[in-house]
Amino acid sequence: MKESLQQLADKIDLLCHRISDTKVVMGFDAFVDESIRMVGERSSPEAYEPMPTIADFGAWASASAGRSGLREFVIQGVEAGGCTVNMGDGVATLGFPLHAYSGVGTPAHPAFESFISKCASVNPIGMDPGRALVTEFDDGKLMFCSFSHFAQFTPEYLREQFADGRFRKACEQARGIAFTSWSVYPYMSDCWRFLYEEALLGLSHRPHLFFDLADPASRSQEDLIGMVDALAGFEQIGRVTLSVNGNEANRIAGALGLDAADDSLEQVELQCVQLREQIGISEVSIHLVKGASTATESEAVSIAGPYCAKPKKSVGAGDRFNAGFLAGLLLDLSPLERLATGCASSGFFVRNARSANHQEFVEFIRNDFNTEEESINETF
Repeated sequence: MKESLQQLADKIDLLCHRISDTKVVMGFDAFVDESIRMVGERSSPEAYEPMPTIADFGAWASASAGRSGLREFVIQGVEAGGCTVNMGDGVATLGFPLHAYSGVGTPAHPAFESFISKCASVNPIGMDPGRALVTEFDDGKLMFCSFSHFAQFTPEYLREQFADGRFRKACEQARGIAFTSWSVYPYMSDCWRFLYEEALLGLSHRPHLFFDLADPASRSQEDLIGMVDALAGFEQIGRVTLSVNGNEANRIAGALGLDAADDSLEQVELQCVQLREQIGISEVSIHLVKGASTATESEAVSIAGPYCAKPKKSVGAGDRFNAGFLAGLLLDLSPLERLATGCASSGFFVRNARSANHQEFVEFIRNDFNTEEESINETF
């Protein structure tokens, strides 16, 4: 596997000239994230041990039932968030010209200053960002979000926002188009239909169309079935890829009457195959903490990723996987190679709490892509 990674790093290095000419359009969410850490035990006014795991937090909350509970948290910072912003940051930092249609506010909230500076353009689509309290643990994260105003995001709203033709023109020039965070928009399935029936109908090329859902735990099975139906319609416009994490994949599988998968890559790979066939799209990819799988019409592959037991930051890691995976699509890499680029983008992020630029990305693949186990596929 190490030799294959060296070859992949060399290939991406040679393709750097293509990146600056490969335009990407993304939409539509943006969040202002207030990052907090739960205090486990405080030893002084200046020092504390954070609560290590979600299980610890859950045990404390459960023990408070029927009584009451108080727990201190420490505010670590206010940051830009949301799947479009996080994935877009990964894509733009690699050097792809990004045109973001993202509700960063008018004027834009100061948290988005760095993101906006990396983009070729940002259109706030007349919408303020959502808000999120994000608390990280060693074994994951919990996010408490407010986005009720996203309910105004309807086909009629988009028709008005896109009336000047700039969105259509940007998409006509883009090789990749990504739509994220279906779960937080009550009418996004209707908006998707508007996009392929009106806004994108008749594009002269077939771009890569990339979709992320965000956690659909609050959405009904009926909503999920409607989402799947809308998603399949984009195949008339371009090549559709759905990228989800393991929990999201199991939710969709349940709605479609398919079996859930555990965290073994063999089961996840099979689930990719089943979901792709059931939905009727070009590709389904599922990413886990320790690896990822993808299935196209012609093949299904998996890879063990560069697992990090103590991430510096985990919020946005899945979005960086999506950024690296989309980069692999745009650079015409093989399915296994784009799994590697997705895992590398995420792996760099959780270790450094920021997105990798092109050179850092190449060097991570070349030198730091260490796994706890060999990839199921030994060579690319």
